[in-house]
Amino acid sequence: MTSPIHRLLLRASAVTAAALLLAGCSAPGGTGGQGGIPNSGGVDTSAPTLEMVTVMDPVENSFTVDVPVGWDSVAYASGQFDVHREVVSSVSPDGGTVLFLGDPKIPNYWNPDTANPVTVDFANLLDYMELRHYTPAETYFGDYTALKFGELPDFELVAIESLPEVVQSLQQQFVDAGYAAPEAHAAEVSFTYTAERGPINAVVIGLTINYGDFWQVDVRGLSTDRTVADYLPMLSAMANSKQTTQEFLDRSAANHAQIMEDIRLATEAMTQQHYANMAAIQASAQRHQSRMEAIWAQGDASMQSYYNRMESMDNTQQSFLNYINDEHTVASPSGQTWQVDDGYDRYWVNQNDGSYVGGDINFDDRTLLELGLNPSDYQEVTVIR
Repeated sequence: MTSPIHRLLLRASAVTAAALLLAGCSAPGGTGGQGGIPNSGGVDTSAPTLEMVTVMDPVENSFTVDVPVGWDSVAYASGQFDVHREVVSSVSPDGGTVLFLGDPKIPNYWNPDTANPVTVDFANLLDYMELRHYTPAETYFGDYTALKFGELPDFELVAIESLPEVVQSLQQQFVDAGYAAPEAHAAEVSFTYTAERGPINAVVIGLTINYGDFWQVDVRGLSTDRTVADYLPMLSAMANSKQTTQEFLDRSAANHAQIMEDIRLATEAMTQQHYANMAAIQASAQRHQSRMEAIWAQGDASMQSYYNRMESMDNTQQSFLNYINDEHTVASPSGQTWQVDDGYDRYWVNQNDGSYVGGDINFDDRTLLELGLNPSDYQEVTVIR
């Protein structure tokens, strides 16, 4: 019998394909944005372009995506158990424009009215599952944008627009495939903020799809010191090119039994409440750290270029990227920096290997001992972005 979790995976490809419609919905974009910093040959390498190159998630080989030639891009998979997320961000050579697809921490949502005890246990255990009534995109992404980006300097929510034509097209695709048209909503949220380089215009485009027992979300967007509409064709090209590999889908199906066993074991661990709480403190950090280590282990030049570009950007645009990837930048007293998961109040880095742990405001040397770690190996670091 196929579990509810596994059915999410089986439906994910259909939801992702339908959500690609979002990329083209908004004001029609041109291709001749002005401004920015031309290169030495007089060519503005940060202007809108549809010249793309294909890259693959370097860790799990789970998807491919086309990103702009000459821009610094990162593509990676993020998830827990059967819930798979594909995240892409691309930064212009002048650091003034950022395009992104996906959010590594948006969960799958389950209707609490129809949740059974197993679903409730999963929602309590997994970061990527949450009990919540269906929320239309206009409300969901208005709140999402304010929460995710609201701390940027001079943040101002400009407009929230419904996108009924996207919903109609999506529902028709379901009908054409022989399924009932689901309840769905699509919205575009425009906002502005100020970076060191000047005023920034930004947009979040999102879709919510309600299947009854559960519902899902897709998001993408961009920020730029130029004109948003000029870069929407690039965002569309990226989104329409993204494809989950058949090899990954086959591997996921083959690993399903082990995944369910992992969930069962994790649920049993929750009964040991104190130790479960201690383990939960580190769960997100460990997943983030494993992903980052795997990315670096690939020796992927594009990843190195991406993080080099990030370091050269102004602080506000670096913060925007951190918000997209749900990361903080932390620094030691000597000035060395690391990227860490943003789910904690305090962070400690192992001075020997660069690994980190995090926790709430009370996380201290005693907590390190409770986790079986040697406090002398760790130093506390400070969040700088």
